[in-house]
Amino acid sequence: MKEMITVKTLITSTPVSEGQREQVSRVIIDAMSKGVRSEIKGLAESGALNTSNFQRVLAQGNALGARLAAAVKAEFVELVENIVGFLKLISGGETIVIAPTDGHETIAQAGDLFTGWVDGDFQRYGTNVPSEPTKDTPVQVFEMIKNGTFAQIFGGFGENLDRLCLSQAQIISFVQNHAKWLRADGYGTFFLFKVGDEYFVARVCRSSDGLGVGADRLSDGYVWGAEYRHRVVVPQL
Repeated sequence: MKEMITVKTLITSTPVSEGQREQVSRVIIDAMSKGVRSEIKGLAESGALNTSNFQRVLAQGNALGARLAAAVKAEFVELVENIVGFLKLISGGETIVIAPTDGHETIAQAGDLFTGWVDGDFQRYGTNVPSEPTKDTPVQVFEMIKNGTFAQIFGGFGENLDRLCLSQAQIISFVQNHAKWLRADGYGTFFLFKVGDEYFVARVCRSSDGLGVGADRLSDGYVWGAEYRHRVVVPQL
């Protein structure tokens, strides 16, 4: 059963001014006005909105407006709470940068770092392939707030998946140099990477036994539970 998530209002140290509130309101209202006018024009041109249903639509205008306002509120809450799909940003106030890599390191060969265990699937899936060198790469750390598969979790960003990938050398560098951002207690921190035309997820687990890392295909259908607050690391969006 999927859990119900209650999102609390974000509290900041300095509330915005009345002028700033008005500025945000104008931006949203202007965008909604343009969108609604465009949609009504399309409905009229297609014949869906016509003289026979015009009065009924007009009479329900207030009710429709209330539903639109509720939808906007829900979207706005997600925006100010730094919620993206199945995840919530937890590194918003931090600058996290993965240093340049030469791309030679692969996870299958990183047993000196992952002393707990290295999943044999890294070899079986054919991921033991070096990547191109990379430059300084700012990244963000998210935490799960909804149950989901890997495809849903990473698809929730609404980005081209290549935009969300890190190289294996970058994943190793993150684990070495930014370990405080890894989920503890044996739960997972997920990294998307690509070998050839296929996407994979490196699942790093930190526990009292050391660091372990698992390999999964992005297409794996397992549903990960939000109650364990698994984390996701992606290039800064």
